[in-house]
Amino acid sequence: MEQRNERADRLSAAFGELNTVSLRQVAEPDPDVPRRRAYRRLRNRAVIPGVAAAVVAAAIGGVSLVRPLAAPPPTGVIASPPATDLPSVLPTSPSGATPSESSTRPPSRSATPSATPSPTPTATGSTSSRPTRAPTSTRYIDLSISAPRTLTLRPSDAGYTGSLTITMGNAGTRAYDAGDLIVVLPVEATIDLNGTNIGGCFNQGQTDDLKTMFCTGDGPIPSGGTRSYRIGVTVNIAPGGPARTLTGCALTVRANVSGSFPADRSSDDNTARTDFKLPAR
Repeated sequence: MEQRNERADRLSAAFGELNTVSLRQVAEPDPDVPRRRAYRRLRNRAVIPGVAAAVVAAAIGGVSLVRPLAAPPPTGVIASPPATDLPSVLPTSPSGATPSESSTRPPSRSATPSATPSPTPTATGSTSSRPTRAPTSTRYIDLSISAPRTLTLRPSDAGYTGSLTITMGNAGTRAYDAGDLIVVLPVEATIDLNGTNIGGCFNQGQTDDLKTMFCTGDGPIPSGGTRSYRIGVTVNIAPGGPARTLTGCALTVRANVSGSFPADRSSDDNTARTDFKLPAR
């Protein structure tokens, strides 16, 4: 009988101790429970992408590295989560209850980062096929012509006659075919180019006072050289009366290169002007 009472007392004491412990755990929850839950979530997130990668690698027949499963923490030791995921001290509610899962849940992270396609780099050192530009020539045309500023003509039965000496020079370095002449004369005057090697002349226009002709020039003058020509002049005015002067005679030289006329380096000396003086008879 006493043995039965002793067993009943032991059983009653065990239930009492269990009741006391249960009440203590309800009143004072274990602060490490939220940390264990957070750790398990982080471990599961690390395992799931690794398993998915292994499944994809097996499906395509490739070999892939699978992230090893995180080992559970040793018994009795609670691994502290990173400071960026969980606070070091968990807040407790005023009633002493366990914090909700939303307060301990770490910020969500995307398992697969979005890949932004990088722009294709532009090759700066590549050689482009550009057309080769011909080097600019340093040679140039520079012709000149000179003549007396005035020429006194002699009276004759045909009017007034004389001869005009002109000199052409070449100070350029570029080759040319001929030194053509542009001749402007008073309408009463004519010129004679016989013996000058200057070709024929062609009328290009006439006004009441002046007429213009283009004359084919002589061959080229050597660079740095000069050449003189003697041109006959006739003025169709009957002699008599007071002396007078005819103006407007101008001789302009230009280089002919295969039928074109390149610009002269110094055009100030390309024209010579001469006035014809007609003395009284």
